Amino acid sequence: MSNESDNLNPRQFAVKRVNDKKEKAVNNAIESFKQTIRDAEGLELESYKPDEDEIKFTIGYGRYGVDDGMTITEEEAEEFLDEDVRERLDSIVDLLPQFNSYPNDLQQAIFSEHYRGSIQQSPKTRELINEGNFLEAAEEFLDNKEYEEAEERGIPGIRPRMEKVSELLKKYAK
Repeated sequence: MSNESDNLNPRQFAVKRVNDKKEKAVNNAIESFKQTIRDAEGLELESYKPDEDEIKFTIGYGRYGVDDGMTITEEEAEEFLDEDVRERLDSIVDLLPQFNSYPNDLQQAIFSEHYRGSIQQSPKTRELINEGNFLEAAEEFLDNKEYEEAEERGIPGIRPRMEKVSELLKKYAK
């Protein structure tokens, strides 16, 4: 029984191997980001509002923008998560072009906050990160209303996620 690789010349075989390794690396990275979001968001199979001020509801692993009364299965939550992570991986690189060069722990923390929406809502922080000014970006990121009012609004869980980004930006400041 022959396989596809048997019919390739050495160059084609080498290119295929490289492409297979790249695909595996991308899939591993996606799974890593998905696990970060699973850990940070938790799983909710019925729509809810994490904050009463929200207009829409959230479901699954933090998928925002659903209607009240929506229910899903775990399998649907995983499908939503996969879609959302892939979409946000594309958009984070648009916002932070050097994102892929950051250390993994910083990537994971920034991605978690991008998933939540705070990176795109903080243009000054993005500007500072893109300039390589991580120290000032760390301070700027926590200097916002959402962070300051999280406890009184009943959503204190966002503070540790935001603080982790700030701490890691400081850690990697030059």
